[in-house]
Amino acid sequence: MIRCACACALLLAAAALVGCDKKRTDVARARVSGKVTLDGKAVETGTVTFDAANGEPPGTCTLLDGRYEGMAPVGKNKVRLAAMRKISMKEKMKIDGPGYDQTVEENLLPAKYNDGTIIREVVGDGPNTFDFDLKSK
Repeated sequence: MIRCACACALLLAAAALVGCDKKRTDVARARVSGKVTLDGKAVETGTVTFDAANGEPPGTCTLLDGRYEGMAPVGKNKVRLAAMRKISMKEKMKIDGPGYDQTVEENLLPAKYNDGTIIREVVGDGPNTFDFDLKSK
């Protein structure tokens, strides 16, 4: 009897997990594309992330030579832009000494482009071309 109850509980837990997983893969997505420039010059590499902020996985597009293309959730999305580079702590902090040779990542774009304040509406049946002309100041 105890084994039967344990087996039933295990089956119910597995069914619940499968149901949760199905919800995450059924997210409505649409193709997005565009250009990203900083002070009029194409951003060489980075990411453009579209986040519906509703618990569903965001869509992250790779940025290469100022252009990106990929899939994003349909609806209003917070857009986060990043162009990371590796830099030594010595170079970043302008300090010399032991341990400052290790590298860290630094976003070349101002923080205001990665804080979620940029909002874009992705539609399921239309062009979703979003160009971002960023300014360093």
